[in-house]
Amino acid sequence: MLFVRIFFCCLALFAAISAQQASVVSGRLKDLGKVVANQTIRLVSASTSFETITGEDGSYRFEGLGDGRYLLVYGGKQANVIVKDGQVSIAELAEVVVVAAGSTQTVEQISKTVDTIGGQEMRDRADFSLIESLRSIPGFRVQQLGGFGRTANIKTRGLRNQDTALLIDGIRFRDVTAITGDATPFLSDLTLTSVRQVEVLRGSGSSLYGTNAIGGTIDFQTPQARSGTHGTISGAAGGLGLGRFRGNLSHGAESGKFGIGAGVSQTVYAKGIDGDDDARNTNLQARIDARPFAGTDISGRLFLSDARVNLNSGPDTFGTPPASNAAIIYAQPDITFTPDVNDPDSFQKSRFTSVQFSANHAVSGNFLVSGYYQGLKTKRINDNGALGAGFQSASTSIFDGSIHTANVHVNWAPNDFNQFTAGYEFESEQYGNDGMTLGGTGNYFTRAGQTSSTVYVQDLVSLIDGRLQFAASARLQKFGLNRPAFSLANAPYDNLTMSDPPTAYTFDGSASYYFDGSGTKLRAHAGNGYRVPSLYERFGSFFSTFGSPSFIAIGDPFLKPEKTLAFDLGIEQNLADERVRLSATYFYTRLRDIIGYGNVVANIGSTARPFGGYENQKGGIARGGELSAKITPTSSTQIFTSYTFTNSDQRTPQVTGNPSIETLGIADHQFTLVATQRHRRFWVTFDFLATSDYLAPIFSNISFQTYVFRFDGNRKGDLTAGYTFGFKKNSMSMRLFGTIENIFNQEYYENGFRTAGATGRVGISFGF
Repeated sequence: MLFVRIFFCCLALFAAISAQQASVVSGRLKDLGKVVANQTIRLVSASTSFETITGEDGSYRFEGLGDGRYLLVYGGKQANVIVKDGQVSIAELAEVVVVAAGSTQTVEQISKTVDTIGGQEMRDRADFSLIESLRSIPGFRVQQLGGFGRTANIKTRGLRNQDTALLIDGIRFRDVTAITGDATPFLSDLTLTSVRQVEVLRGSGSSLYGTNAIGGTIDFQTPQARSGTHGTISGAAGGLGLGRFRGNLSHGAESGKFGIGAGVSQTVYAKGIDGDDDARNTNLQARIDARPFAGTDISGRLFLSDARVNLNSGPDTFGTPPASNAAIIYAQPDITFTPDVNDPDSFQKSRFTSVQFSANHAVSGNFLVSGYYQGLKTKRINDNGALGAGFQSASTSIFDGSIHTANVHVNWAPNDFNQFTAGYEFESEQYGNDGMTLGGTGNYFTRAGQTSSTVYVQDLVSLIDGRLQFAASARLQKFGLNRPAFSLANAPYDNLTMSDPPTAYTFDGSASYYFDGSGTKLRAHAGNGYRVPSLYERFGSFFSTFGSPSFIAIGDPFLKPEKTLAFDLGIEQNLADERVRLSATYFYTRLRDIIGYGNVVANIGSTARPFGGYENQKGGIARGGELSAKITPTSSTQIFTSYTFTNSDQRTPQVTGNPSIETLGIADHQFTLVATQRHRRFWVTFDFLATSDYLAPIFSNISFQTYVFRFDGNRKGDLTAGYTFGFKKNSMSMRLFGTIENIFNQEYYENGFRTAGATGRVGISFGF
């Protein structure tokens, strides 16, 4: 998939080739001062492609090359190449991103706000999970409620958890059985088994990636096998009962026409924060890439995650709560609230399996056809007994869902400055929810499904030698709702005449201009977004033991999609020969129509909803600014720092009875710093995150009301250091590393859930 996107970008951006006398071109390829050895590299023009493999010293040789402009493609990077009279001029290899436009672009060509986290940066920080790696992204508010394996939230630019979309290798990943139909239930299960880089688009992306891509889009990208046989085996151990194993093995043909790789990891925290919070996760990845014919690429990918975690009882009010919940309470542990406590009989098991196939074929030099299929199956089982804090009854909930997605699109470059994409996508999703109670009196099931058909178009325009960039896209998605099925006792929706959700229309546009002389780029991006109501929001219900035992409806089959409007303006400045890159962005998002939970809601036909339910509501506004700086004062020193200001408000209070309209869970101020220093084979990385205070809700099991608390922000710093030993002319390596998390031992709480104090871990890795 990556090859086609790179090739397609080549057609659009570097099509002007001078067909002159063929010549032999040779040289030596380096990347950031390091020799690129034994790697397949290609020179691509609008009409032809040349391929070779670099030698041990990075040397390369191309024969029959005509004078003109080319694009050199190597791994996930590319560079401009000018050939003249047999001499080649190669610019510095450029960082390449896909998530901004669904097609490969260099950083200079992007007209949107995009961040990348490379695999090397993740290794330097000794990150274990995707959530850890995303904390440093400007505008991202990342929380994990109770430690590894437990609920993880991402709030982008002052928005909600469900407003950030997740992709795996460019294909949408979400849990159809989630309350809001997003990827949140599985964010904590994405450990870093085999990852090339993570790309993050901040801002609306619905016209490209569909539902949930309202505030941002995350693309988790896996690596293709390199030429030769390579492998890694590593392990780590530390506080909280940590034990981690990871192994990877890959083989790539010297011709670059075939590659296969697989990786497996297991992460266990046997004790967890309170000493009895066992959490364990196993991830498996596999990937096969082949180029059977000239201009044809085929890829198959497998992702599997299997996790089990002990859950705690949630935070609660301390003592006798106030009679009214109108005031905001300052959060003081064991004074105004009780943090989460151990629940000995509450467990969650979660599993997902994703199978992807993609194929790409170049019909001609300027016309490509691409397609992919993904079969995604998710399953979550929640077991909860009568023990634990507060009122609890023994029950088991099973959520079982699947999504099948098929996509075909064409890429056409009619001229040197225009790149056009058009595609069709079909998606079918199935939702299942089973509930079981002690003795079976409350057993029930729900089955529901829907399909959607989507057409989308995009046009990328590059003018004035690539300094002026335009991007415009549109998406139309039409839905079809299947007739749901329920257990006999759970039939509150059976007598309703169902209707399909309204068709969703989304549009997106962006522009940027790069000033060569000053190294300044101005950019602007605007678009609308949407989120289709989840099947749980439409048909959710639960078994109530209050009064006469019965099944209670909380869903609304007639919900309309959420709608948003967003824009951002930015400026980027390169200084000191691009050793300093400064960025400033203003963002604004308006949630025009949302889906929320109301305590007092209308009946659905003749079906009452005495405990409230989901309804269409008016949303809110989030606006603010993001400042960041990427500084490389020397080749061995890297610094990234950011500051985000967010002002996020709701039109109506999120907690009934409390007048505050400040969005819950959002800190006004956030600061991040990631600094890495190298000295030969030694490195040390300091990762720091600080936030201001914020509001969060806590439900009281005494008064059965929800109260709003103000929590202090955190000041969390992690320090990682390591040393790499090389053997057999660096064809083999051993890496020793260690990390101290929360090095300042700060005590803080995430929405009332405890966090770990200062904790250490050490690890070792062998590679060949």
